[in-house]
Amino acid sequence: MNFTILTITIITIIGAVLRIIGIDKDGGLWNDEYVSWYIASIPFGKGILKAIFSQCHMPFYYFYLKIFNTISSNDTFLRFTSVLPGVASIPVMYMVGKEKTKLTGYMCALFTALSSLLIYYSQEVRFYSILFLFSALSLYFTFRTIKKPRKRNLIGLIISNFLILITHTIGFVYVFFDLMFISYRLRRLYKKFIINTWIITGILFFTVLPLTLKILFFTNSMSQWWNNLNIYRIVQVFCDYFTPIISNVSVIENINGISLNAVFLIVPSLIAIIVISAGIIDKHNRYNNQIILVAISVFVIALFASLLGKLSLNAKYIIEIYPILIFVFCETVDSYNKAWFKGFVFTLFFVFQLGYIISPAYASFLPREEGNKYVADLLKNANLKKGDFIVLTYYPQSRFTKYIDFSNYNITEIDKARFIYYYEPLLSAEKALKDGKTAYRATFLNSLTPVSEFTGSKLINKLNKDVYYNVKPEQKVAFIFLDSVSFLDEYMFQSVVINPQNYKRAPLPYLIFSNMRNEIIKTLPVNARNMRYETKGAWTIVSFQH
Repeated sequence: MNFTILTITIITIIGAVLRIIGIDKDGGLWNDEYVSWYIASIPFGKGILKAIFSQCHMPFYYFYLKIFNTISSNDTFLRFTSVLPGVASIPVMYMVGKEKTKLTGYMCALFTALSSLLIYYSQEVRFYSILFLFSALSLYFTFRTIKKPRKRNLIGLIISNFLILITHTIGFVYVFFDLMFISYRLRRLYKKFIINTWIITGILFFTVLPLTLKILFFTNSMSQWWNNLNIYRIVQVFCDYFTPIISNVSVIENINGISLNAVFLIVPSLIAIIVISAGIIDKHNRYNNQIILVAISVFVIALFASLLGKLSLNAKYIIEIYPILIFVFCETVDSYNKAWFKGFVFTLFFVFQLGYIISPAYASFLPREEGNKYVADLLKNANLKKGDFIVLTYYPQSRFTKYIDFSNYNITEIDKARFIYYYEPLLSAEKALKDGKTAYRATFLNSLTPVSEFTGSKLINKLNKDVYYNVKPEQKVAFIFLDSVSFLDEYMFQSVVINPQNYKRAPLPYLIFSNMRNEIIKTLPVNARNMRYETKGAWTIVSFQH
């Protein structure tokens, strides 16, 4: 075995180990993962296409997952469907870097193996891990096509880009700028080759265009309302790409003063910013690093979409540019003339990546706090009996049936698709997402009334009708709350609602479900007995006998 094969094998094994450690998550699948599994579990001819087309993502991943789901629906086994492309990405990124030098290839492979962001999504039943693999292949064939515009390289480029198109709704943005870059580099000698590339890619894109347009313009989602775009959101994307601390652990706006998290965020980020900036500015490296223009262009489009409220700016949503950033960083480090300085920068950067492995908040060990299995555990611990009442907030019962059978209980769902029926005024789902903050302001202000003066609301009136008036003696009522979207207690909620600036910044779902929780808690029946609170992960149950 030669040195190159041995080195890449060792790096790949390290990356595989980091992706397997802690893969058995206690909480089971969280909502997005659960949706992936649920759609993949639908038999052909039983509505799987309709289910796919109802989502805001392209279909490839659901069919990919379905292959594995026919073998086993075990949560840990399903997570391995993301480990596989995550591990495969490591040698592919070596090939990307090797287009410059072998050393750049080694660094690209090691960066990919140790990336906390990639490790995290290699343990999640979502498409981000395989999308990174397709993006790395696209980058490899982009370099190969520019270097040698041959048929086999063109085929590899078209296939990898088409896989991006059928995996990610906004993947066409990356593919467009990638082809623009190739066209620019080959513009003088290979005009016919460029035209053929655009024609073939265009034909393939038109096969998925109807679905892309349907998702972009006719699918409503609350996801874009979670984060208001600000400078912290922009910096957070960069931190997620280059530091061992991803936003699932600590968001940058929560970093105050000098702490372990602050050091592990700031130092690698500064190194990456300086190195990449040097690679772009340095006239000797500028030609090799022109590919960064593709990443910048995609980022600008994502930024613009975020400003329009169509996208939440997040590293995973533009993961197509990540292989480019890795390559530019590693290629620039490799281009330093002095070996000692090259080794120092490289070592310092990766010491921080490796150093965080001992932290319980390292990507491999991160639980899925919103795991739906926690809800099943909470309901089991509540010792509910046949005929008892369960009120589910934020998610409907279909999100938990993998872990619990609801057929013995009376279920009321006040989920993110039905909350509109519990608020005044009654709006359509589309109208609520667009104008809810204005329309529901009076409802929110009314909920601030002290409990001694509170005269109720549409929410409480419907709960009385649907639940409390139907409960028989000795029966139990259990409310399920998702803490991560209903965390504003009455005091915090008031400070947001009465302050115009705070109210404008607050995402609508937080207001809706925090208000819902506060109203329910403060109007619990006075004759409630055996009151029980329990929390698991990001879930809380409040149960009592009526």
